[in-house]
Amino acid sequence: MHNRDHGHGDPPLAPLGEQTRAVLDTIGDLMAFWGFQRSHGRIWALLFLAERPPHAGEVAEILDLSAGQVSMSLRDLEHWGVVHAERHAGQRRTVFAAETNIFKMVARVFRERELDQVRRLARVLLAARDELERTPESPGAAVRLRRVRALIAAAELGRTLIEWLVEGKLLPGWVQSGLDRQLDDK
Repeated sequence: MHNRDHGHGDPPLAPLGEQTRAVLDTIGDLMAFWGFQRSHGRIWALLFLAERPPHAGEVAEILDLSAGQVSMSLRDLEHWGVVHAERHAGQRRTVFAAETNIFKMVARVFRERELDQVRRLARVLLAARDELERTPESPGAAVRLRRVRALIAAAELGRTLIEWLVEGKLLPGWVQSGLDRQLDDK
């Protein structure tokens, strides 16, 4: 990692060791598994682990990504609320910091992505149930109706669990405070 242009008096970021790079790559793989871009996970992990917020050029150099890919990824990550742009007085470049409240990040993604999908599924299942109830004499309707009702129950359970998660009801307060305390320990 060269970090030739790291900004106004800021020291270069410390070089990343092999295991730290493995962390970035593994978080990138996990994000890709969840349907995000691999670069999103790698960039967030770099920002999360960095000793100071880097600018986009540093991110591109460290992760060997194009400036365009970093710019688009940072914009996406800002939209999801997992990265924050900062401009400090006297600096000409914007730097980027990771959201460090992991619970807050996960809750937002679940609220905006998974919860919408579960609600959409419930609407479709309810419409299917209504149709099956209107045509009980059609072949196989009784079996399909029972199974659709089971799917509705599962969707409702999923919706409830996701809502509890995003409202902070699923995890006891001591779990969240323990996670926050880990970040505060220096």
